[in-house]
Amino acid sequence: MAKGRATKVDKAQRTAQLVRLISNGSVTSELVQFASTQWGVGRRQADAYIAEARKIIIEDINQDRKVVVAELIHGAHAIWKAAAKDRQYNNALGAMNLITRLGGLEVK
Repeated sequence: MAKGRATKVDKAQRTAQLVRLISNGSVTSELVQFASTQWGVGRRQADAYIAEARKIIIEDINQDRKVVVAELIHGAHAIWKAAAKDRQYNNALGAMNLITRLGGLEVK
């Protein structure tokens, strides 16, 4: 992207890139460095992009609880199947336990 004032499309793309980086475990210092290197922006502008990216992540997390639980159970089920196929039984059991807890299926 060219240096200078960013368009709305540029800002949306930059924010989406930062959402992906945060989701993959990047920390603030890495995000600021990325923004500086890739887009030639200073710390204040990088912080603004990071704040917007975190806002998007929070909105995603705050969606309907049923949807979040269903997505987590679905992911755990995929891990369970893959672990069992690879004979990683401890991992399969861990995924089963997670599904049980998420689904509220524990025996009291």
